[in-house]
This record gives sequence, C-alpha cells and structure tokens, in this order.
Amino acid sequence: MVKNGEYFMIKEMKEKGMTITAISEHLNRDRKTVRKWLREGVPEGYSRQVIKAGKLDPFKDYIIHRMEEEGCFNSVVLYDEIRDMGYTGKMTILRDFMQPLRPQLREKATVRFETPAGRQAQVDWGEVTVNWNGTSKKLHIFVMLLSYSRMIYVEFMEDEKLDTLIGCHTRAFNFFEGVVETCLYDNMKTVVSDVDEKGGVIWNKRFARFAEHHGFTLKRCRFYRPRTKGKVENGIGYVKKNFWQRVRTFNDLDDLNAKALDWVNTHANARIHNTTKERPIERWYTEKEKLRPFNQIPFELVDYYPRNVTNDCLVSYCASMYSVPFQYVGSIVHVQDDKKGLICIYSGNEKIAEHKKATVKYQVKREKEHFRGIFSSGKNKVSQPLPRLDEHSAPEVTQRDLSVYEQFALEVNQ
Repeated sequence: MVKNGEYFMIKEMKEKGMTITAISEHLNRDRKTVRKWLREGVPEGYSRQVIKAGKLDPFKDYIIHRMEEEGCFNSVVLYDEIRDMGYTGKMTILRDFMQPLRPQLREKATVRFETPAGRQAQVDWGEVTVNWNGTSKKLHIFVMLLSYSRMIYVEFMEDEKLDTLIGCHTRAFNFFEGVVETCLYDNMKTVVSDVDEKGGVIWNKRFARFAEHHGFTLKRCRFYRPRTKGKVENGIGYVKKNFWQRVRTFNDLDDLNAKALDWVNTHANARIHNTTKERPIERWYTEKEKLRPFNQIPFELVDYYPRNVTNDCLVSYCASMYSVPFQYVGSIVHVQDDKKGLICIYSGNEKIAEHKKATVKYQVKREKEHFRGIFSSGKNKVSQPLPRLDEHSAPEVTQRDLSVYEQFALEVNQ
C-alpha cells in the first residue's frame, strides 16, 4: 500500500516531468501501483488539510529551469543562488528535491548542449603567475575551443589588449583552418563595450568590424549564467592542470608558446575526450568541412570616421581638410587614419582619395584630379567658391577676385 506521504511524492515527481518508469525505479514501487495512485488521486481515508507551503516551493521552478535548461546539477551552486534570492531552508531540503530529478533532467541537458559542427567556438582568458627576470609577472592564457570537436588552441600573451585579442583570433582561425559561425564570449571589455537600457549588448566597434571582416557573429554568454561558456572554462582548467604543470623552464614567450603548441598537438587534441569519448582531432576532420573559409586579407585595426563632403569637395578631419573627387559632393564618406602618416577616404568599400596627413592644423590637402572636369559637368556643379590651390594654415575664408577661380578652372582642366 502506498503511504500518504509517498503518494504526494509520486504526484510531485510526475508534475515535474518524470516518467512513471523513473518514479517506480526511484521509489522501488511497481509501475502499475504508481499509475494506479496517479489515476485514483488522494489515498482512501486521507483527510484533506491545508498544506503549508514549504520553504523551497517558491524556488522549485527556478531550480528545475537551471537543471533542465542549463544543465546545473551542483546542489552547492544552486543553494548559494537561491539563498541570494531569499531561501532560508537547509541544504538537505534542496538535495532531497533534486535527487529524483537528476537522472532524467541530466539526460535532457546533455542532449541540449551538444553543438553542431562548425556552429560555435568559445573564447576566454586565463592567468598564471611566473617569475619573469626575477620579478613576479602575470601571463594571460588565450583559449579558443571548438564546441563540437573540442579542438583547442592555446597561446600565452603579456596582456589582453584589443590588438592582442585580434592577433590571437587570427592565429587560432589559421590553426583550425577555418572560421565558425559564432564566437561566444563573457563580458571581456575588449569585446563588450556596454549594455543598453533593454539589456542588449553594445559590442566594441573595432572588434565587431574584425568579426565582420572574417564572417563570424558575436554572442555573449548569458548574464550570471557562465555555464553557457563552460566548455572553454574547462579548457582553461585543463591547460593549467595539465600543460602548465609540465612547464619547468622557458626562455621567453616564443619558447613558451612553442611548448604550448606542441602540447596542444600531442596531448590536448590527441587524447580521448571525457565527454565525447573521441579524440578532438578526429572530430575536427568532420567539423572542418563545416568551417567557413578564413579571410586571407589582413584586418587593419584602424578606425573609420564618417564625414560629409562639402560643396567645395572637401572633408574635415582633425582640424584639416582633404579633397575627394567632385562627384561625391553632398555624400557621406569614411576617413581612415592609418596612424602612419596616411589619410585614406572611402565611399563604401571603394577608396576614392589618399593624402599625406596634415602636419599642423587648418591645412587643406587637395589633388587637382579631384576637380578635373568639374566645370564641364552639368550634373555636378558646385554652388560654393572652390578652394585655393595653395595650402594655408589658417581657417579663415578669404575673398578672392573671380579671375583666381577662372585660372583654377584652366589649371584643373589642362
């Protein structure tokens, strides 16, 4: 006979999604008995009472969501989380609730978190401390892991700056011989600039351009739910516990990274993975077919600034003016400063002008070719006076006799 307390346990297990078979195995009851009591309802002779809500009741939906949707089965982690939410009960109450749910929900979570080949890579930084020339120094571990094959790429760097991050991505994509659809990140500052009022991610503009250049999309792991990026975090732990323990000495960063690459090829990607039960390198051969081609054109880490082209064929940048072909009057172009003394101006993807950068403020940089044909084109007349041919170092507009512009027209059309 099923006891009253047992009946309500059966009822709760069923409401939480457990099958009759799972319930019967957990309670050591026959399936027919479980089905009977679910069908017939409250046991005979049981007087209904007002049942006081348990301390765990307000948090059960959250716990099941964390277990089923996010694969978190660690009772200590969940206990800390629900205590922060107001739970005042004991750990044993939580464990008793979780215990019958584990087998079925663990199976669901395992299936749900398997990522298709070529779909995603996870990226993160780790840290180790070394004795560097007699002083204690932090080294930063870049790890990119392909979510399907578990192929891993590791590189040690001296910082986590944006150009460092981009360089690591470039070398990782070359190592994997392709690019995934999506890269998953946490809140690293070089990737996530901010969050808007609705909780949407504001990506770092330069890193977003890098992603666009190589054809992958950016995704941030869910806030306060780092398990969505658990594979790469496990990878960092593996690097520290397996590779780093093997490193006794190294000459410099190049030597260390050579050792890391050798370990990646001979150990990390050649072992039998605990989860997939296969070697990452073998699964990579399947995943490789799904990776996108790597863009061999180097990405230039420079900013592009939108500017309006004035009626006198000029754009302004850093208090100086630069000419563009007269056909672009009135349009929006983008100015690129390569920080090496060159200013390039683009309309879309087309470079339309290139100038040496002004060395002082208020200079005007112009090319005669940009104005050639301007007086013979009926569709592109400019309504404002044209700029003087000589460069000047003052922003004031000077009145000129009309003969100056007639002479300018003769020069640019020669």
